[in-house]
Amino acid sequence: MGILVRDPNIDRMVRELAANDGISLQAAIGLAVERELRRRKERFRQIEDAVRVARAMMGNRPVIDDGLTHKEFFDREYGDA
Repeated sequence: MGILVRDPNIDRMVRELAANDGISLQAAIGLAVERELRRRKERFRQIEDAVRVARAMMGNRPVIDDGLTHKEFFDREYGDA
């Protein structure tokens, strides 16, 4: 199976990566894709960790129900009541 790169900028970047690392074009593409997938996985893990921390913090807060609808609440908050 082949990959056709028609974008000259992408072709230039792949060739530059291959030349810098002394690897084939195929290896350069594989390396770039591997690094990007690893970067995305790490970013997703960081987001999951942040969400976990936020949920833990919010889980310790009491739930307050004053019986108001959203409209009633915002009317009160903005002085429209």
